[in-house]
Amino acid sequence: ETPSMIGYIQDQGRALKATFENRAVYCNPFCQIFQERDIRKIYLLGSGTSYNAATAIKQYLEMYLPVEAEVMIPTVFTNHAKINRNCIYNQDEILVVGISQSGTSVSTIEAMKKAKQEGYYTVAITEATESLITKEVDRVVKLTCGKEEIPVETRGYSVTLLQGYLTALEVAHSRKKLDDTDFELRITRTAEFLEHYPEIMEQTEKWYLANQKELLNMRKGCVAAYGLNYCTAIEAELKLFETFKHPVRGYEMEEMIHGPQMAFDEDTYVFLVASEEKELERVPRFIQFFEENHITEHVFVITANEMKLKEKDLCFYAPIPAEFRFRLWLREIVLQWVSIQQNVPRIEKHLRIFIWRNSHEPVHYCNTCNTGRRICRCCEVF
Repeated sequence: ETPSMIGYIQDQGRALKATFENRAVYCNPFCQIFQERDIRKIYLLGSGTSYNAATAIKQYLEMYLPVEAEVMIPTVFTNHAKINRNCIYNQDEILVVGISQSGTSVSTIEAMKKAKQEGYYTVAITEATESLITKEVDRVVKLTCGKEEIPVETRGYSVTLLQGYLTALEVAHSRKKLDDTDFELRITRTAEFLEHYPEIMEQTEKWYLANQKELLNMRKGCVAAYGLNYCTAIEAELKLFETFKHPVRGYEMEEMIHGPQMAFDEDTYVFLVASEEKELERVPRFIQFFEENHITEHVFVITANEMKLKEKDLCFYAPIPAEFRFRLWLREIVLQWVSIQQNVPRIEKHLRIFIWRNSHEPVHYCNTCNTGRRICRCCEVF
């Protein structure tokens, strides 16, 4: 079967269940690291989708563990950051984690080289356990998403989020920061959520088809979210840029009305991600803002909470445990679906060309990373 973005999106339910069932593969290495080292500070490095997922993983780690986590763009880390600038931590209390699904992100590889050369413990999270990044770190942890043959990562993003969440739980439990009762409750709820994933996908497709006529007229827009779901907004921006190829920006919801709203007009499409977090009570005010100022009629609310909604909004009605009403996967699959459906024929054509070139073009010697590889995999030019 020819790889496709929509195929990977539809395969996420299976991939997430497999990731849950095989969590020892990636959780045990981190539990061992935390057992051997008194980790107090974690740097999370990644580009694109990996960076976006890391912004949520940071919150999971700080939610369940007594650590400070910092997300950085790899080139900023390499060229401008001084690790442990204030000398607050001992060197062995710092962990540097690089996330690269393909294992060939040049900027992330360079960042890991720097961290290791300066004596910090380094871990690579990657699907490709024999890739370039694995040669530059102390430990390799498997990203269990399976290989995606196209450059627009969807399944890998969702799996990275789940791995980050379960890793935080397992490490916290192993370090006695989460008692047996709370740990088992969260694990059980995760299993329940994944059982309902096919229903969530079905609801998403029905919602898109019901609003397809309006959505196909979109030429610009924004996605606004908050808290854990901020990563949903910035990942949606990336996916829509990669596929839809029109300006759609991602914002923290409150920041959206601190300047960006001045560029909105009647043709702007707005997606408000209303997750069950502290900011939820503010969402009706944002909806009211668009209505009272007659800015645009194209406002869509995505939620799993009881609130006043319009017919074109999406409220997930599948039985979802309370803890997962604010989790990321609900909203992300909606925006992944929008990104792929907006221009399926053109997207699939370009992705087929990418796959063919990646399979048929000869390997060449690349001066960027001093190895013989295809330029699309090595230098991230395609």
